[in-house]
Amino acid sequence: MQSNSSDSLNSLALLKKQLNSQGVHSFEAIAEALYQQKQRQSQAGLYSQDRFTQTGSDCEAVVISPSTGESVNCILWCINHYLGLNRNPRVIDRAREAIAQFGTGCGTSALSGGMSALHKAVEARLAQLVGKERAILFPTGYTTNLGVLSALPGKHDFLLFDREAHASIIDGVKLSGRKFSSFRHNSIDDLERKLRRYREQYDNIIVIVESAYSMSGDLAPLKEIVSLKQTYDFHLYVDEAHTFGLYGKDGAGYCQELGITDSVDFIMSTLSKATASIGGFIACKAKYIPLLEWCANSFIFQASLTPGDAATILAALDELADRPSLRTQLHAKNAYMRQKLLSIGFNLGNSQSPIVPIFIPDPEKLLQFNKELFERGIFSVSIVYPAVKPAEGRLRFILNASHTYEQIDRTLDALAHLGKKYGLISPKTSSREWLSLAPSQIALAS
Repeated sequence: MQSNSSDSLNSLALLKKQLNSQGVHSFEAIAEALYQQKQRQSQAGLYSQDRFTQTGSDCEAVVISPSTGESVNCILWCINHYLGLNRNPRVIDRAREAIAQFGTGCGTSALSGGMSALHKAVEARLAQLVGKERAILFPTGYTTNLGVLSALPGKHDFLLFDREAHASIIDGVKLSGRKFSSFRHNSIDDLERKLRRYREQYDNIIVIVESAYSMSGDLAPLKEIVSLKQTYDFHLYVDEAHTFGLYGKDGAGYCQELGITDSVDFIMSTLSKATASIGGFIACKAKYIPLLEWCANSFIFQASLTPGDAATILAALDELADRPSLRTQLHAKNAYMRQKLLSIGFNLGNSQSPIVPIFIPDPEKLLQFNKELFERGIFSVSIVYPAVKPAEGRLRFILNASHTYEQIDRTLDALAHLGKKYGLISPKTSSREWLSLAPSQIALAS
């Protein structure tokens, strides 16, 4: 199966979609086409998704590209460990002690005896932190959304979710078998139109949003959404995967920072980001817990997260409480990098959180740009379909409190050079204009 040069730059998922639209459905034919597509991109050094770190995630690490054999010392911008706690010595020591005491794994699911005192301590701590009666742990953030949203709605309930919601939310909604609809991203007007249309047709409506969206980095208008509850009486489910640990007192999250926790019925987050472990949780009123425990298959039939992971979460929560400076540093660096990228002339969309997207809709420019970044020691991953729409490709830079200003400036220097080369910014921009402000000046200005 032949592809022209333009087609060969498409993501593998987009190629599959195109083949399906052309009537190709054989998994053998599709697998062969995708394999050849990956081979072409890999041989040209354009396939970033199979690169891996030699010694695990950090702000800087040796990154290996198996397709080309390159081994490059890089600044990493694709890891969600916002506060750098995966390298915190006290967190690591607590995980090591837990493994020695509790063993390496649980061996079974929560309902079959897979929980320990560590797990129960995590659940209690999380519920208290986010201001809910109870919380239960799932093995991953993905399976939290999948399990809860597939189990929660009844036969005559309706689900409404933001159009840019994470795949785990959409998959959970679909798996529920209930009626659903999406509304335009962060559009209060469209959400209200849908609420007005559907509120009399169903027993309950569940509105599902993320506090910060992982691909665009923008924050949800949560106060405005909560205000709609007074009129339309729905249940609100907020995924705080990219705000838990980063906002609010002790890192309780964006809902807590905005003072709307009591108006949010379900608070969900992953534990693989700010808390540098794995797992997920849902926090809510105690009366909902038995329903989720006995109806969410990803809770019932999946082994509990390991004792080492549970101990890591507890240690990370201690760091969040004891070191608010971690959040201050993160937000200062976010403001610094953003202001300079905007000064250079990059399109950052409506992003606000420590997720900084640079939009490069041309597939060829996106892949070539990222290839040259890697060669310069800057590692990010091309964000393409199905993570975003085919014409909305981007690079994504995820800030970490452990990133140094020197690492940020090295990255900005490379971005400015390549931005001019590929026509993404004005050629009149001086390569050093954006270095005129010191970090302290930008942090104060923000």
